[in-house]
Amino acid sequence: MKIAEFESKTGALTVTNNRVSENTEISIGHYGFENTPPNKGCVKAKDYPTFRLHYVIHGSLTLVVNGKTIPLKKEHCFLLRPDVDVQYKTNPNDPASFYWISVSGQKCKTYFSEMGFSGENCQISVPKECRKPLRQAFFDNFQVGEPLKEIIGSVFMLNFIKIYQQLYLATHKIREEKPAVGFKQKAYIEQALEYINRHYSDPQLTIKEVAQSMFLHENYLSHIFRVAMGLPFREYLTQKRIEMSCSFMKEGMTSINKIAELVGFSDALYFSKVFKRYNGISPREHLKKLNKATSTT
Repeated sequence: MKIAEFESKTGALTVTNNRVSENTEISIGHYGFENTPPNKGCVKAKDYPTFRLHYVIHGSLTLVVNGKTIPLKKEHCFLLRPDVDVQYKTNPNDPASFYWISVSGQKCKTYFSEMGFSGENCQISVPKECRKPLRQAFFDNFQVGEPLKEIIGSVFMLNFIKIYQQLYLATHKIREEKPAVGFKQKAYIEQALEYINRHYSDPQLTIKEVAQSMFLHENYLSHIFRVAMGLPFREYLTQKRIEMSCSFMKEGMTSINKIAELVGFSDALYFSKVFKRYNGISPREHLKKLNKATSTT
């Protein structure tokens, strides 16, 4: 089903992560979508123990944060958080439609602060260039095929990272402000990415090494890399390594130590910790579920 058809035909739908997560830093419980009815009552954050992020795609609603009324419309994100007195009510004359996600864990405040939800600020406006990929990241959770349901927690986490990246971009207005990243800078970024693709297996790889290979100052490359890619060099490199580790596992490699070495981790235990932070499960659990999914197809 295409995204437009899904949004028009779906009343309310929730997808649940039935796999108990051992990740205490961040855990995805549910993704949902709702075309709210005009008579939907007031929804309060205190009724939920988790952080619940919403992305409005149609209609309008009223958000109330510590008694302050804030009107919201499509292309706004808002957050119900258990540590703030916040609630919302849809506009009965223009009912809101939105995607939502339920998140818990020790790092919730950190992640949502980096997305722009700090203190009493429980809403942000999503710039035009971030809307399509943000919407797609939410929608993808409703398109999980049967084999992947065995590792649905990992799928949820992957899409949450995509949502995090887009809202990080939205908050810091990297694309909207369009800093000086011209033709020459884009060429530098392409060279840097090519260098990373060749050397990500080196545990000692740094932005300084990449910059030196291009005869650039590391601070300059670090700046234009973050502007162009939407995240710091170190975070990009870590994501690259985790993505490659998943590729090696999918290709049939089973040795955690060998996989860790191939993607640039000198310590397999640290690799497992980082992998779990990104995917919600350990590498060994991921391998087991991949094998189970393969055996049932």
